[in-house]
Amino acid sequence: MTTKIQKENRSLEETINASKKLLSSKDKPLDENLTVELKNEVSTAEKKKQVIPKIKKTSDINKQVKSLKKPINYSTEIKNLKDKNQKYSTSVKQLKQITNPSNTFVESRLKEIDTISDVQSAIKDNDPNQGLNKQGSCTAAVYFADNEVTNPVPGADLVAKGTDAGGCVEVYKTAEDAKKRNDYLSAFDGLPTVINPGSHYVYGTVVIRVAASLTASQQNTLTQKIYEKLTQLENDNTSKNTSKTETSSFTKPSSSSSSSTQATVSESAQSDTKTVAGSAPTTPTQQQDSGVSDSSQDMGVNPEFHSNIDENGYNSLLGANVLDNSNGGNNSNASTESSSMGSSE
Repeated sequence: MTTKIQKENRSLEETINASKKLLSSKDKPLDENLTVELKNEVSTAEKKKQVIPKIKKTSDINKQVKSLKKPINYSTEIKNLKDKNQKYSTSVKQLKQITNPSNTFVESRLKEIDTISDVQSAIKDNDPNQGLNKQGSCTAAVYFADNEVTNPVPGADLVAKGTDAGGCVEVYKTAEDAKKRNDYLSAFDGLPTVINPGSHYVYGTVVIRVAASLTASQQNTLTQKIYEKLTQLENDNTSKNTSKTETSSFTKPSSSSSSSTQATVSESAQSDTKTVAGSAPTTPTQQQDSGVSDSSQDMGVNPEFHSNIDENGYNSLLGANVLDNSNGGNNSNASTESSSMGSSE
């Protein structure tokens, strides 16, 4: 009986060990919820495993033989573990894909989006922020034009037009650098369109920005499309469903700052669950589906969209009330910022 049970246990143990190997790896998933789910599945499977007791008396052996004769079936536990292992492995690949990707990769994925008509990467000579590849700055910045932007935008090319023509995908070396950039952009949330940075979301080490002139609904839809394209895996049996596999499981993150981020991205980027994709962020489309109005989302209700403006319109980083009705929403302090902030910054 012992030999028979050991054989059945080995099959379950092999699958459990495969799960533990994934969990112990330095490579983390894009959706950290999968870490918790996989750990729980391992715990459940281990509890189901038949334990062979250590006994010496003949009478006890006879009792155990009777008990151990009951059929053992680990098929459900093994299937559940394998399913979780597959989802976890897929999510790990997705995070790697949006960890400091090349500009050519970003360009190719943006070109696959139906509303995007043109793309252009910034280079050292035309980088509007003059920080390309400098410490803490972006390693790539790919600007794009979207046909939903109907108003004319001045500029010799897409980089010169900035995010006003559609948006930009900014790539950083670490999640911490991406978060710092997002925090900086949040200082201008709610300001007039000319210096408004538009919507901005952080996933992995990428900041996805969309033009301020678009409605909240349009911003969210376009951001979702870009996110799905950047995380879609090629040459994979699940590639057609990959981008939505992880997205569908995202939930609104906690407001606490204790959630850990990906070790493969940055050990130091652990301070804010609102900005790192590995902390299972709510995607723009899901936030809108939850019943949040366009006006609320413009004010940064989505936890991935930072805003420093309180309910009275006071911007804590600028130290000014940017939504003062007495001057049509334009605060005098806003005039100190460059009129090109919305596009170049």
